[in-house]
Amino acid sequence: MRRRIASLIRRNPWVPFVACACLMVVFAVSVWIRANGGIIVFAGIAFAAACSFWGYCYRAFKFANTPSLDHLHRRQYAATWDALASSPQEARAAACGATDERHVRLSAQRAVNNITELAGIQPGDHVLEIGCGVARIGLELASRCLQWTGVDISQNMLACAADRLSQLSNVNLVHLTATNLDSLPDSSFDLVYSTNMFDHLDQMDRCRYVQDAFRVLRPSGRFYVDNTDLESDAGWAAFANGVATLQSFERAPFQPMLATEAELTAYVRRAGFVNIHAHHRSPVVILIAIKP
Repeated sequence: MRRRIASLIRRNPWVPFVACACLMVVFAVSVWIRANGGIIVFAGIAFAAACSFWGYCYRAFKFANTPSLDHLHRRQYAATWDALASSPQEARAAACGATDERHVRLSAQRAVNNITELAGIQPGDHVLEIGCGVARIGLELASRCLQWTGVDISQNMLACAADRLSQLSNVNLVHLTATNLDSLPDSSFDLVYSTNMFDHLDQMDRCRYVQDAFRVLRPSGRFYVDNTDLESDAGWAAFANGVATLQSFERAPFQPMLATEAELTAYVRRAGFVNIHAHHRSPVVILIAIKP
């Protein structure tokens, strides 16, 4: 029942306001016509309850600018992100919250700086991005390496990426049909990175991508991954806000899931990587590792 109510309110956010307005009118009219005392009290209580519910819904959906997609399960990644990227404008918005190209490019700078500083980009590198989306990062890095490959499970995201990368000749886009890199050959990349993507994955899928990154890297290849850090002040504040406002609602399939240094380190170490280093740059934790 709670799930049905939450779904109804997400699809029709005007319902609490209308209910509140109607009950306000009922309460005001009952007072104006000097109705039976019991009726006035009942109308007043109903009006107060409606106001409380309206306020709760407002807090819960204050920052919800995307569809709930509550008919999808979390691991239906392709359907989720295709739905969020049904047009080039929506694809950009889903990737970074902006639709115009200038702001999309500006939004990439922090991740680009982290990758180039911590993992390094060499002119002769073959580079792979897992979960490239609209090529927000790829467009900035492709000109710095020999070959850039972006993979994603969303065809709509890749269509937008193809348009943004159309002027570059050293790029390759691959559509993933499952949450793995089985379509890519062993030992074929010098750098594999994933940024702002692990947040949206189930833990087992995170682990699988790390294992696959190890396989497709060449010896001495570098691996970079980041995730919103539960242990950072900003990460915890976002998590705590979710606890306060969204706990009674079904989780959207695209809702970010925070991680810790210990979790990511476990995946990387178990996959076989060495020289593992963690960098805490709020709100994310970044892991850099080397394939021996």
